[in-house]
Amino acid sequence: MPARYARHRLGGDVRSQQHGRRADAVPGTGGCLTAGLKCTLRAAIEESNFSTGTRDEIDFAASFDGQLADTIALGGSLPTIKDPVSILGGDCFGEDGPDKPCAGVDGPSGSNAFNVENTNEVVIDGLAITGAQTAINVTGSSEEFVARLDWIGVKLDGSAGGNTTGIFLDPDSDLAVVGGLEASERNVFANNAGDGLDVLGADEVEVLGNYFGVDPDGTTMASNGKDVEVNSTSVGGFTASGDVIGRSMGPSGAASTVCDEGCNVISGASSNGVDLQGDGGQEAPSVSTIVEGNFIGLDAAGTTTVANGSFDVNVGHAKEAVIGGLAGAANFIAGGQYGIYSEADGLQVANNSIGRNAAGATVTPPSAVGIFAFCLGVTEPATIAGNLIRMTGGIGIEHRFVGAQIVSNRIEGGEYGIKTYASNAPEGGEMEGNEIEGAAVNGILIENENNRIVGNTIEESGQAGIRIQENGGVIPAPGNLIGGDEAAEENTIANNGGDAIEIVGDENSDEQIKRNRGAGNGGLFIDLGGNGEGNSESGPNDGIQAPKIDSAKLTGASGSGALPEVTIRVFRKATSSTGEIESFLGLTESDEKGNWELSYTAKIPGGTRIAATQSAFEGTSELAFATTEPEPKKPAEETKEKDTSPPQTKIAKGPKAKSHVTTAKFKFSSSEAGSTFQCKLDRKPVKPCKSPKTYKKLKPGKHVFKVWATDAAGNKDPTPAKRKFKILG
Repeated sequence: MPARYARHRLGGDVRSQQHGRRADAVPGTGGCLTAGLKCTLRAAIEESNFSTGTRDEIDFAASFDGQLADTIALGGSLPTIKDPVSILGGDCFGEDGPDKPCAGVDGPSGSNAFNVENTNEVVIDGLAITGAQTAINVTGSSEEFVARLDWIGVKLDGSAGGNTTGIFLDPDSDLAVVGGLEASERNVFANNAGDGLDVLGADEVEVLGNYFGVDPDGTTMASNGKDVEVNSTSVGGFTASGDVIGRSMGPSGAASTVCDEGCNVISGASSNGVDLQGDGGQEAPSVSTIVEGNFIGLDAAGTTTVANGSFDVNVGHAKEAVIGGLAGAANFIAGGQYGIYSEADGLQVANNSIGRNAAGATVTPPSAVGIFAFCLGVTEPATIAGNLIRMTGGIGIEHRFVGAQIVSNRIEGGEYGIKTYASNAPEGGEMEGNEIEGAAVNGILIENENNRIVGNTIEESGQAGIRIQENGGVIPAPGNLIGGDEAAEENTIANNGGDAIEIVGDENSDEQIKRNRGAGNGGLFIDLGGNGEGNSESGPNDGIQAPKIDSAKLTGASGSGALPEVTIRVFRKATSSTGEIESFLGLTESDEKGNWELSYTAKIPGGTRIAATQSAFEGTSELAFATTEPEPKKPAEETKEKDTSPPQTKIAKGPKAKSHVTTAKFKFSSSEAGSTFQCKLDRKPVKPCKSPKTYKKLKPGKHVFKVWATDAAGNKDPTPAKRKFKILG
């Protein structure tokens, strides 16, 4: 042993409350014998406190082997720890079974078991601590405290023995480490009436690899009031900053589908799993807390929901919180009412999985909202990006007030995929690149102003794909933009039960609808008023009417009846359905009399259906429809036989046959110029597509991609080009 250590060994069969109260007979002698010639834990701490300037180690005798009888019953608090010391109860299983403490401390009821005061580098390891007011109370700016392999609220036989609070870290007790990366360092916080872990005003605390709210088996619910609370102080200016709960597994993500290597199980709480807001009083929201790589509301295997009572993660007003992060930092969240709830400045919620576990299997989602960003009065909008959210009811992402960046999320099921409401002035929200599938009502429901909705895919909603309506049926929601003037800004809105885009309310709506596409919708592609074709004079977008298409030629179209000097957009259709738009043909501007004319960049076939909208400052109209004139007949001597030969489809480039990459990009072509294409991946429906076609966030396993070419004469390749590939788990 290094000379700087003074080592005190706790010997004998110290198991009774009486012996637990006996003090050191002669402090300062280097030994810890009591008057009864027993070395007690109390006497060892007293001796350690006396030996200032050295770092002490208190070991328990080999007779402490993890039995319930190896519990020291305390009649009063142990002496306050005032000098660096490691209290080592021992690991009673090691390699042959689950790790567990060898020694226990019970009580005292109404008082703290361990108090650490104004002392750095204290380690408490291998103890089951039960029945106290606070199991371990760290105060007086005691830095670099370490707790590992402790059962806080669980007796040595695994039965409940809750404390009021598990571990408390007070202001400036910075750089603590609770748990570790190995199973032998895991703490279990269970059955505590208040907080399992309470961090108040301490910075750069690491919480790694612990079980909260479950028994040592990692599965059986054993509720704390709250599992983890991280707060600043409301007086004194002590900010809890830079604390980290969990661990990112790096850009490649975690290989394991269970909770290990720094992942915390944070489940079963009566109220909140993680609470960064606090209860008021002396508690104020934390700053720059990171919550990453945890199982929240799940057991350690990630297969069973062990739900928290209300919020899985309550960010509250905690500024600049990061929930998740880069790839490999995902939190896997199940159960509860709200997955992630925030009212904070600078919130980042990225790459989390809600309602699916680390293996991609479905688990119970939150009942109300997956991610809720309540942004009243914030100056730095929330960013919600790259999350996978599966709901069976409620709302995938709900946003209120100042606009959030809602980008590249995948949302499955629920009543609504994304819902925004309450005025978001001065900055509207951004909804870009999201995939929203299977919402029972609407994929996106907008009840506030100035949102930009571009590049999303909205499919299989029960009613309208995108709906804009007055907030509460009273407050207008004007100035929203759906789609853009670039191909990448088009929303794909397909196979919804109602309209693709539905706008209801009075003439003050002022909604701009630019380039979008999609097929299979049950209603109109654009419906102003939500009442079928036509718009009343007092209807949405200032009662704007669809323009007239007077001429539809192979090389262009022209019309009248538009407002003066407004934008006319013309689209190509694949079917006669009023809920379908295939592609964009071009835009032009009406003259001062409302007449317009557009020349296409390339001829389109005769008999092609087209559609047109007009967009004024007050908003965009519904679609007008027409059919392009027939192909001109050629002179008899030039007449050729009708083209009945189908084209041949070829895949020029695709993913490797086997790889770990979850994005697949295909380039394909036809043997006949001017062909269109349809694509299919696995069991998903056949859809129109263009080369290149990219699929993102594919699941591990085997996949089959097929593509068909259809030439300008309508001949379809009967044998699609096919490419098989496998994504390795």
